[in-house]
Amino acid sequence: MTRPRLQLPPHGLFDWAAGEAPARRKGNIEVIGVPSDFGNAYVSGARLGPAAIRASSLGLPQPAAGGIDRGDVEVFDDADWAQIIERVRAAVVDTAEAGALPLVLGGDHAVSYAAVAALDQAGPLDIVWFDAHTDFCPLTDTGWHNHKQVLRRIAGLGHVGRMLVIGHRGLTYFDETQQWANLDVIGGGPLPESWLRSERPLYVSVDIDSLDPCIAPGTGHPVPGGLGLPALCDMLRTLARERRVMGADVMEVNPLLDHGEMTSLAAATALAALLDGMAARSPAAHRTFEGA
Repeated sequence: MTRPRLQLPPHGLFDWAAGEAPARRKGNIEVIGVPSDFGNAYVSGARLGPAAIRASSLGLPQPAAGGIDRGDVEVFDDADWAQIIERVRAAVVDTAEAGALPLVLGGDHAVSYAAVAALDQAGPLDIVWFDAHTDFCPLTDTGWHNHKQVLRRIAGLGHVGRMLVIGHRGLTYFDETQQWANLDVIGGGPLPESWLRSERPLYVSVDIDSLDPCIAPGTGHPVPGGLGLPALCDMLRTLARERRVMGADVMEVNPLLDHGEMTSLAAATALAALLDGMAARSPAAHRTFEGA
């Protein structure tokens, strides 16, 4: 398979090396940025999220788990959504086939579909979804993937099993509630014990609007009454320590709406907590693509 071409950032996440590693190591973290607004229904600016998160991460101590930053998927103004999905999918597959763990920086939340679809082909996969919204809007006939319906699309993938939504609070226009046998929804912690005991591989997605707007104002659709940053970090650290994480992302950081880099710093802090949890678990416990 032809290696996907990624654009190098000026500096890597947490000041990690940027570019392709001379020797890719199984169990290592590989960062993939997706500067996309294509899935945003209303407010643009999430395309600037990857750069903002990287910049804010430089002020934090390096997490216990190390990695490399492969750069950004190329997103052109004249590209259609199908092309973006395929580029993200190819980049995630390339990382996973090397035995590494993809960490995706968005970008709008619709990007998560491409990352999960790439990993779904390896076998059973559970989803933990931190989000203020349902992301379960009805699908349209246009084929356009947007961030208001992304979890509905993910639910239809062949190997996705249980899904846990954390931080949901209230509905917005076009949101939809449904009975879904394998979907659990909670407003916050503690994490359900059944989710900590499972041996199934896990994908963790963080929409930064799961945090309260007083902590993370820089996002397109803030909702009052959200999670606190310590609570989010504690849950991420626990999930990464107790479950076999196969991949993760953080989405919807919009620097155009931020104040003093509060939101990008919160996103970087959350990622550091996730990585510290991964480091506390044996590397062999993290399921790799080839080990499906």
